[in-house]
Amino acid sequence: MKMRKLAAATMTLTLTTLSLVGCGNGNDSTRGNAEDERVQLTIATWANSTEADELNEILEQLNDSQGVYEITQTVIPQDYYTKIQTMIAGNQAPDFMWLSQEHIPAYATNGAIVDMKEKLDLQTEIDMSDYLEGALDTAKYQGDIYGLPWIAQPYVVYYNQTMFEEAGLDTPSLDWTWDDFKEVASQLTSDDVYGFGSTGNPPTAVFAWGEGGDIIDEAGNVQIDSEGTIRGLEVMNSILDSDFTMPYSDISSIGTEQAFINGEIAMMVGGANDNVERNVEGAGGAFDVGMAMMPSGSEEQVTFSWTASTVISSQTENEEVAMQALLDLTNAMFDWKIPTPVESKLTNIAEINPYKEYAIDIILQSAEIARGFHNMPEQNGLGGIQWEQLDELILTNNNGRGDVDVEAMARETADSFRAVLGQ
Repeated sequence: MKMRKLAAATMTLTLTTLSLVGCGNGNDSTRGNAEDERVQLTIATWANSTEADELNEILEQLNDSQGVYEITQTVIPQDYYTKIQTMIAGNQAPDFMWLSQEHIPAYATNGAIVDMKEKLDLQTEIDMSDYLEGALDTAKYQGDIYGLPWIAQPYVVYYNQTMFEEAGLDTPSLDWTWDDFKEVASQLTSDDVYGFGSTGNPPTAVFAWGEGGDIIDEAGNVQIDSEGTIRGLEVMNSILDSDFTMPYSDISSIGTEQAFINGEIAMMVGGANDNVERNVEGAGGAFDVGMAMMPSGSEEQVTFSWTASTVISSQTENEEVAMQALLDLTNAMFDWKIPTPVESKLTNIAEINPYKEYAIDIILQSAEIARGFHNMPEQNGLGGIQWEQLDELILTNNNGRGDVDVEAMARETADSFRAVLGQ
């Protein structure tokens, strides 16, 4: 799954565009017409070619298993959200859409997607208590549920196990800290290798959470200038502004994963489902890959969960059939990607992706401590502000000028956030 750097989102979801959303036709029939024709449903995805083929296999099996509906996939590999917004504005929205977590509040606020909480309370196909809390929370807004997550991918640390062994270092413990991380990264750094490299992972929020802070809290209050968050930003800056971290100007041109594959960095942060092991093997398998938990802050060990949900468009012509189809589809997708967002399926990791068998325990424990952001309808605009006024400056060491004052930048960013949110 291609990771998107949330804070650097290039597409701003505007209230103006979504205010053009048309209402659904309200046809709640659960069957086709008198000739028993199946209800035709479409799902929009950003899937790459491999994923699209895999999802089509799932859809074919669902379509063949019953006579009520037929789902077809519309793949939008580029400018996904821009094209989705255009379809919504033209009253041509697909019945289902994939939305990553940061978009759900804006689509919900503007009536573009269906609140399915009452229907979920009445159904029995999916045990909602089986969802990992951190995953399901990303599909909620103001107490309602607007989507069913189908993947909840915790961020983990990938490391060059061969380098660890050659340096005589023990593999990272389950409860290692950021101080431990820095010590290891320093020992792995040489003339040819940096201990760590990043173009934005882990997200800033992980450092804030680890010190008891947040970006925006559950109630929607700006916390990016709180004491805990500032402590987390100082930890983040101490890692990125160090001799053991590859300069941003270098790694941004190579790419983090490629730098890791090349053996230019010893550790990187990525999603637990990323094809790191496969890609290292494909490049010649020069070293063994290891996986570790996200290091702990002084207050909590926590990681970010990249989560996506399938939502129902408010323009669907047959909401009842769409709801049933979504339940069926989501159940099938639980056996497609790892890590799944439901606890009962987490043990399927090795079966779904054999490359991850060596790291099952790490993935399971990472899933338990993973969470998403407290997203707002203005999330993409806030993400852009955070990137320009905070994240990018820390990553680039103030564009190479140094003298990074994380507290001042945090307070400036908080002021901008509060202006946008009216706080």
